[in-house]
Amino acid sequence: MNYRAVSYYLGVICKIVGVFLVIPMIASLCYREFDVITSFVYTALIYEGVGFLLSPVSPKNKKLGRKEGLITVGLSWILISSIGAFVFVFSGAIPNYYNALFETISGFTTTGATVINDVESLSKGVLLWRSLTHWIGGMGILVFLLAVLPNTDGSAFQLMRFEAPGPQVGKLVSKVRHSAAILYVIYFGLTMLEMVFLLFGNIGFFDSLNVALSTAGTGGFAVHNTSILAYDSLYVEIVVIVFMLIFSINFNVYYLMVLKKFSTAFKDEEFRIYIIYVVLSIVGVALAIMSSVGSFGVSLRHAAFAVVSLASSTGFTTVDFSLWSEAAKAILTISTILGACAGSTGGGLKFSRFMVVVKASYTTLLSSIRPNSVHIVKLNKKAISREDTEGVVGYFLLYILVIFVSVFALSVFGHSFSASFYTTIAMFNNTGPCIDASVGATSSYLAFDWGSKTVMMLNMLIGRLEIFPILFLFSPKVWSRKY
Repeated sequence: MNYRAVSYYLGVICKIVGVFLVIPMIASLCYREFDVITSFVYTALIYEGVGFLLSPVSPKNKKLGRKEGLITVGLSWILISSIGAFVFVFSGAIPNYYNALFETISGFTTTGATVINDVESLSKGVLLWRSLTHWIGGMGILVFLLAVLPNTDGSAFQLMRFEAPGPQVGKLVSKVRHSAAILYVIYFGLTMLEMVFLLFGNIGFFDSLNVALSTAGTGGFAVHNTSILAYDSLYVEIVVIVFMLIFSINFNVYYLMVLKKFSTAFKDEEFRIYIIYVVLSIVGVALAIMSSVGSFGVSLRHAAFAVVSLASSTGFTTVDFSLWSEAAKAILTISTILGACAGSTGGGLKFSRFMVVVKASYTTLLSSIRPNSVHIVKLNKKAISREDTEGVVGYFLLYILVIFVSVFALSVFGHSFSASFYTTIAMFNNTGPCIDASVGATSSYLAFDWGSKTVMMLNMLIGRLEIFPILFLFSPKVWSRKY
């Protein structure tokens, strides 16, 4: 294994994240929060120091194979989260390091689960850092690295394909660096566009920036205890709904739109099925809660926000949907599991995977009826190879296995089956709010014990990196030179 290349990329990643801390540092200066600035300075120095130790010089051989790519992705997310937690500790926002680590992992993985009961008591700089972790983690720090790092060779694609969400990661253009740059230009542009729209909602520059950063990363960290409900604005809710939906769609669709290939973009099968599902789910939830809400208009407003928030894995709230009817919670749970589109910043199983699993099951059924016929799984009218189909089905089975193990682990720590199941679904799919009433969609996870939080943090990392990069680290063969 090329240990020097792995160490080099880990070091560069730390240096890049350290630079991002300048943003909340400036915010603290603007709001005269001088006592908090040192927490960003110290954390930035740790990032840069670790970065220098890991990558003092550029190695001659920076090529990464599948093994090195998986290890680099898995270790990088653990490393940046472990260091980033010091912001909360140094600032006094979360004195306990383990709780601070939970908050930071939740931020970078765009889960949005928090251990802070009163976020409004936090300084502006710390609030901005929380939102910024979502934005960094949404598209991926390694994708950003590929966008800005010169002379990245073809092997750097291993980083991008193991970090970017979705079953298949393709290059938009011939060079990996250009593909990564295009993704981030679109990502940044959409973030700024949402912020501008929110400014027209009269919620102020700071709130607009934080909501836009959290929405872009489909994370859900808010600057008010009652999340988006605090604004009590239909306009703000509509803007957030639209952009949560936008960021949960494959970014390749936007690239095609930039190239004015609108017909090709709208013919994307996953995009069309996803939109249809979201619309039907909104109507279903609205009907399920109408009797308790009082009118179809109000129920439609609450349903639209909740469905899009959970389907996109953002996790913003305007109401405690854990108190809704079982039918409504069932639809929301399915939305959380199916998740967003591949190639988006959203979490979950991904709609393209679900579609492949359904089509593969159907072809298996046809094969049992007509064994001599040839049945091919297609997506967007293109045949999917048997190897890729088996890979998606294998991922689906592993996805279910992780849920089973996690539910059991949380049950061992004294939680009910219902709480264990819904908490696992929320963490593993990087959604954040828990649908179970005993936990609550608007509550923090501070009361959970350290063992439960460990399971939850692993779920957040495994879910964001789509299982393999984290589980790969626990394989003894990975660290063997013979492997």
